[in-house]
Amino acid sequence: MTNISRLQLLGIPIDAVDFSQALEIITMFVEDKNTALIFTPNAEILVKAHDDKEFANILCKADLVVPDGSSLIWAAKVLGQPLKTRVTGIDLMQLLLMEANKKGWSVFFLGAKPNVIKLAAKNVKDKYPNLKMQGFYHGYFKDDLEPLNLINSAKPDLLFVGMGAPLQEKWLVANRSKLQVGAAMGVGGSFDVLAGVTKRAPQFIQNIGLEWLYRYIKEPARLKRSSLLPRFVGLVLTEKWHKSKGGNELEG
Repeated sequence: MTNISRLQLLGIPIDAVDFSQALEIITMFVEDKNTALIFTPNAEILVKAHDDKEFANILCKADLVVPDGSSLIWAAKVLGQPLKTRVTGIDLMQLLLMEANKKGWSVFFLGAKPNVIKLAAKNVKDKYPNLKMQGFYHGYFKDDLEPLNLINSAKPDLLFVGMGAPLQEKWLVANRSKLQVGAAMGVGGSFDVLAGVTKRAPQFIQNIGLEWLYRYIKEPARLKRSSLLPRFVGLVLTEKWHKSKGGNELEG
């Protein structure tokens, strides 16, 4: 396997991988069947982790942490630790579904509203007829027992959990020892995209790294979280200044 470097952004580990390297690593996870965890933080998540030390510690427990967002590419460059490319969660998930269809891997979907997760599973199965869709369950449960029983009865190679950050990451780490899966990945709102409820930005907007701006325009409710982006920029620049003075990583 290719030797992968792991850098730190605001105290959170980020693996310097591209899509092909991420796929190679996750393939190894699937074969090992040890419930490896894959997280996909963006700028908003790193700010949340900066404010929530429990969440920061949880992100550090992942086996693979990919840079979901052009903001992380910018931050890594500013801090002198360049990343190869952004590895968006939805695109990595699509790549894994394609690979699962080809290799006969089994999958399970957990998260979203009941009607959304059902439609997402149907659409994926229609697109990938050879995919082993082992089951799905909505994200509005109060007791972990039922979803855990369903997942462990299926023993999927890949578990995709879409309950938003930090809930999905906290749930995965809390239940890791109980899960019988090859690998589990937090996928945020990806089920909404797969169900057709949420539309992605046109490809050219994705290519120039402005998909986040498109989402704000299309979903005004997200604007209340937009203050996290200026905070992310401020935290990165403060860390750069701190390091230039010979200090350690920014705290507090």
